[in-house]
Amino acid sequence: MIKMANDNDTNFTSGFIIGGILGLVGGLVFAPRPGEETRAILTEASNEWREKAKDLTEFAKERIIEATNEGKRVADTLREEFEEKED
Repeated sequence: MIKMANDNDTNFTSGFIIGGILGLVGGLVFAPRPGEETRAILTEASNEWREKAKDLTEFAKERIIEATNEGKRVADTLREEFEEKED
């Protein structure tokens, strides 16, 4: 279950990044602007992507912590069951 969630997160993140890059490139190719304006747009876009990457990183950290905690809970439960069977 945890592996499946991680796969979904990876697919989402990959799609998100690829879509953003393709959108940026498409916008630059099909809507050429003067150099100064293009640089301003690229600066703004890079700042937005930096913020999105920061948000995705924070989301990934939270998911890793959740998965780790769930793994610990499962391990504790299994250990308790095993100890009960030994007694």
